[in-house]
Amino acid sequence: MRAAQAGAIYVVANLVSAGIPFLLLPLLTRVLGPAEFGAVVNFFLLVSACTALAGLSVHAAIGVAWFKHDRQDLPRLVGTAIILGIGSTIVVAAASAIVLGTVGHSIGISPAWGAIAATTAGCNVLLQCRLVLWQSQQRPLPMAGLQIVASVFNVGLSLAFVLLLGWGGSGRNAGVAISAVLMAILAVGLLLASRQAQLGLRWKDVSTLLAFGLPLVPHALAGLLIATADRFVVSAHLGNEALGVYGAGAQVGAAMVILGDAFVKAFNPWLYARFASESPSDALGAVGAMYASIPGFLVLAAAVGFVLWVASSLLLGPAYRAATVILPMFMLGGAFNGMYLAVSGLYFFSGRTKLLSSITLPVAVLGTLITIALVPRMGVLGAAMGYAATQGLLALAAWLVAQRAFALPWNRPRAAVNTWWQLTTRASQ
Repeated sequence: MRAAQAGAIYVVANLVSAGIPFLLLPLLTRVLGPAEFGAVVNFFLLVSACTALAGLSVHAAIGVAWFKHDRQDLPRLVGTAIILGIGSTIVVAAASAIVLGTVGHSIGISPAWGAIAATTAGCNVLLQCRLVLWQSQQRPLPMAGLQIVASVFNVGLSLAFVLLLGWGGSGRNAGVAISAVLMAILAVGLLLASRQAQLGLRWKDVSTLLAFGLPLVPHALAGLLIATADRFVVSAHLGNEALGVYGAGAQVGAAMVILGDAFVKAFNPWLYARFASESPSDALGAVGAMYASIPGFLVLAAAVGFVLWVASSLLLGPAYRAATVILPMFMLGGAFNGMYLAVSGLYFFSGRTKLLSSITLPVAVLGTLITIALVPRMGVLGAAMGYAATQGLLALAAWLVAQRAFALPWNRPRAAVNTWWQLTTRASQ
């Protein structure tokens, strides 16, 4: 019941925090032409690319450390994570500027924007350090509040720069970057003020964080490829105008990703607690919850997809109406992504991040090849089909490997679901 209540709060927080920028979409698709909106999408793609290295996924290590680390010693680990996150962000920002100084002209992004994108990515990781610790502590209300504050800053600054100063697409990018910096400062300040972080470098903590984070770099790069290959292929084959239309459709279709993210925020602390108890009944119930997520996400995708299809004429400007054709593929891909998230917590809790990378890299390459094959033949619809196919392959591979790698009662699905249901109903009484 506590997990269900937290899940409800996370759903509301995700809908509000993502819904505020979502409400910006009808305005942007009317103020910015498809080509200029495509430039905004390119900046977001660069931020995603830098996220694989900037911050070194230190927030993920903090989330697991709450369950495994000595609570008295945890602030020193968090402080080391903050310094490591800042240092890696500076390195990635410099590298991004150097690389774009050489090839940036071919994709229309300057070295300065490259450094800004890397800084934005690193600041997002620092914000996640505060959020993920609250998540592990099962404190959804402060986490939800900070998420909403971040969205308000993001949209407020973007509106000011786009409408008041007339900066166009650059104004939207600047709003995202400046709000990320402000929220990172606030997040670190909150950690220090609550004494949940103690700044300093301790080499055993650096070693712990790197041992967790470095194997995730290939996974993060693969995740980046999975999430953005469709957009890069559309940009390369169809141009910025088609990318703008596709990006608008993807932003509407991201509703399923938002719901999946809310699910994993509530589910992972519950899952970690089940495995930490080392109880056979808890393990069986955890497997049951993972099995139950499969039909759950399919039903949710169908319902959300119908609502978005009905509302698409309000959400998208006239120049972007073609994006409605690709919505079903984003709903299906979002459902597959939720199924992957349901099982991915196993890999993080066990610390077997290398195994996760061995799954995501081949899937990313295969999914990219599928997308490259489909786009020239089917245009933006082919890209959306490639996205859905890639997410489906990722979910399938993660589930198959988990059943071989983790000694859990996978071959008892009915008993597992029944046990999960009993745990849920017992907690609600």
